[in-house]
Amino acid sequence: MSAEAAIRLNLLSRCSDAVIQQFVHDVADDWCSQKSPRYQDYGKVWPITEWRDAVAAGRHLVMVGIGKSKAKAEVIEMLTSAGLAEDVAQAAGSAIEARRADVLPALKANSATIAQAHLKDFDWRVQLMMSSDKLANVRKPVVSIGLALETHSGPEKVALELDKDELKQMIQSLESANRVVQQLKS
Repeated sequence: MSAEAAIRLNLLSRCSDAVIQQFVHDVADDWCSQKSPRYQDYGKVWPITEWRDAVAAGRHLVMVGIGKSKAKAEVIEMLTSAGLAEDVAQAAGSAIEARRADVLPALKANSATIAQAHLKDFDWRVQLMMSSDKLANVRKPVVSIGLALETHSGPEKVALELDKDELKQMIQSLESANRVVQQLKS
């Protein structure tokens, strides 16, 4: 764990076991896009100057505890090593364990959409180009690919027309991108 993460997690040491449990549930709701933790609910625990760091610590805690598939005992050990009392760490670990089924799909969806656009669907067809406006006889195979992308601003369609060499280059690029993703997963 980095020193910055430990300092942020140490902000959670100001909570009682009941408050940390509710805070972890609120942060889990934030991951699930239901509602964000409200400063009004926790203003007695953290001053406004530390509020963002406290929420970031909570988000980090939930992400590490659930996203990295840590067992409850590992989460508790991580929290106690960051300076939290045993009962507060136990309460946080219990809350994380209780919300695992809710938050894990949201974390996966969030990690799948780290780019500005992601692929929702595609369609392809192979055509034989018989001629063009410049040449009378071409006889060249062409692949037409239609991509349906989901962007932050809504759905978007992209059409590509590739010849054999361009298609090979695109496949090689996608294969190398897939290798990088597989390396990041392991």
